Amino acid sequence: MRTLPSLVLASALTAMAPSPGLAQAPAAPALTPAQIAESERLAASFDESAAREQQRLATFRGRPLGGVIQRTFDVYSNYLVVASQMMPEASYGVRPSPDVRTFGEQINHATVSHYSFCNQAGLPPGVARQGAPRLAQVTAKADIVKALKESVAYCNSVIAGATEAWLLETAPAVGGSSSGLIEAARAHALLYNNAHDAEDYGTITTYLRMAGLVPPSTAIHTPAPATRR
Repeated sequence: MRTLPSLVLASALTAMAPSPGLAQAPAAPALTPAQIAESERLAASFDESAAREQQRLATFRGRPLGGVIQRTFDVYSNYLVVASQMMPEASYGVRPSPDVRTFGEQINHATVSHYSFCNQAGLPPGVARQGAPRLAQVTAKADIVKALKESVAYCNSVIAGATEAWLLETAPAVGGSSSGLIEAARAHALLYNNAHDAEDYGTITTYLRMAGLVPPSTAIHTPAPATRR
């Protein structure tokens, strides 16, 4: 007689099994050693994480909240910029399925979102407001990468100009439109921007693998060689 745990497990496995009538996409081939090595070379050539960290440490001494916001933004915006440069232009118009954005559109979405979130809670004193560029018809890789870098620089200026006191002031409506805007500290808008960057980066890792590339979060941080015991 089957126990309750085994029945639960069997039921879960049955639910996870593909439906007989549902077509299964063929698995993509594993990346070759040559593709992995080229991905690591490209990622290293575009990676700016060390320079960003030096700048962060110099800018945010005695500013722990601003410092952690900048740190997370540095990590994920760097991955987005590196990925946008690694991806060949021929793959910028590729979409994994008909109902999702192309790679180029996904990068443009990240760019526009930077301006939206970094302007959402108002601006610190001394920071001039910039609006998002019109990117709906922008498809060339060079233009897309340039716009993304400019959006990152703008958010950097907003975070750098934000004092700890300003970040903790209350704003009436901050957050994501899909998850709900709330009354909260101004910092919430910038924290949400970081979460959105992580979401966008996670989305494009599939596009990179389809193009034969190792995503930068893996390509930059290669595993240490195994040691013999």
